[in-house]
Amino acid sequence: MPLTTSAANVAADNEEQLDSRLQQYKNLNKHDELRRRRTECSVEIRKQKGADMMMKRRNIVEAEEDSASESESDVEHKPASAPVRYTNDEIKKILSNNPTDEQMLKCFESLRKSLSKNKNPPIDEVIRTGLLHALVQALNLDNVKVLYEAAWALTNIVSGTTEQTIAAVEAGATAPLVKLSVHENPQLSEQALWAVANIAGDSAQLRDYVIQCHGIEALMHLMTSLDSLNVTHARTVAWAFSNMCRHKNPHAPINVLRVLSHGLTKLVQHSDPQVRQDACWAVSYLTDGPDEQIELSRECGVLQHIIKFFDATETLVAPALRTLGNVATGSDVLTQTVIDLGTLEHIIPLLTRTKSTSIVKECCWLISNIIAGTQQQIQAVLDAHLLPVIVNILKSGDYKCQFEASWALSNLAQGGTSKQIFEMVREGAIPAICEALNQTNTDMLNNALETLYSILVTVSNSYPADVDSVNAQVEECGGLDQLERLQESQSEQIYSHAYRIISEFFNVDDDAEVGNEIDENSQNTPYAF
Repeated sequence: MPLTTSAANVAADNEEQLDSRLQQYKNLNKHDELRRRRTECSVEIRKQKGADMMMKRRNIVEAEEDSASESESDVEHKPASAPVRYTNDEIKKILSNNPTDEQMLKCFESLRKSLSKNKNPPIDEVIRTGLLHALVQALNLDNVKVLYEAAWALTNIVSGTTEQTIAAVEAGATAPLVKLSVHENPQLSEQALWAVANIAGDSAQLRDYVIQCHGIEALMHLMTSLDSLNVTHARTVAWAFSNMCRHKNPHAPINVLRVLSHGLTKLVQHSDPQVRQDACWAVSYLTDGPDEQIELSRECGVLQHIIKFFDATETLVAPALRTLGNVATGSDVLTQTVIDLGTLEHIIPLLTRTKSTSIVKECCWLISNIIAGTQQQIQAVLDAHLLPVIVNILKSGDYKCQFEASWALSNLAQGGTSKQIFEMVREGAIPAICEALNQTNTDMLNNALETLYSILVTVSNSYPADVDSVNAQVEECGGLDQLERLQESQSEQIYSHAYRIISEFFNVDDDAEVGNEIDENSQNTPYAF
């Protein structure tokens, strides 16, 4: 139904007035509480399987590629007439009898190859037979070829289960691997760093142990020569950074994250897309925490590079979107940083070209956290013409996207001015909100009910000429029927919301009918003179 011009004039005159009834519903001083941060169990943009694979990596070379890769490597092996493969028992026997360098090389090479199998590598068997300790001892030798084979074998051991990784750590592998990660031989350096990153990726506790073993100093040393590293080495550095930032319980110490943030600023500008991608995921982990942690990303200047990824492929868009969404969960100052970067202007073009529901969902989550800010920040969202986008997603988007859109509208309803709240009516939000009342998710229902109540209160107090029009929309869209149904909800909160809306805004006709009946009865009452 059309909205009257007189209503708009009334709204302009009354914009600065705070209605006591509306103020009882909204708490404008608690908008920080409306922002929703990611929890440890939240659904990531990447599937969990993919995320797990990114935390640990095995170094595998197929048998037919093995000899070729070795001959081309920096750690060259002398060509042999036939490959020598020892059993674990044979390896143990040879290493226990003052082996020569050549014997040690063949033993550790055999061990590495067995641990590089695609399926069911014998990690537990190696640990059980005591060869894990032999690998750790080998890390202290002067033979670069032996060091390389031992580091490779240990990389695959610490890519296994937590128990297998802990076994390697308890055997003393961490400190020598960290030391070798800055070795002058680039291939050995990369291989050792790979193993260190696997250890750090296992858990927050092992990450902290890597820090104790000077893992941060090693990483930052490698950053001084980043431009001279080959691409695979640079990728390993970026991935190691991501594992150092990844864990949340507990987060890495703030002084450590501050050092890492400066390295990430350089990594996100690397020429290789994979390096930029892993570095950007690292920044997303860095910003997934308290305000002092998020603040680091602003201080180091990395965000001005992250925003550029919005125009890149979705492999870069995903971590960039998550990063800026995380920043928006922070204080009003941090949220304003996201706005000042021009983030809002990128959302519509991004939504127009993407086919990913995950990207759409993350956009809605980001917007909802900005709307949870100040009224000036809400206005920035409205000025970017994102309200009709959110309304449309609530009306016909994927369920998870609808859920995030419901939060955005609910935050607007709780923190916006009367004029900003009334924009939802202008943009056709009422049919979408009424449709959302069909959902079964409690949070979405509460969001829809709270939003509808706030709209009705706002219209009643600031736009009285539109009360009948808005109420009629609610009825025509089936909203009143849904409200009556929700009064039977087992959720006390949903019941209360529904009952409040009906009792305050849709009982007028019933009262009028009762009044009419009384009038008619009084007219028919016989007089007794």
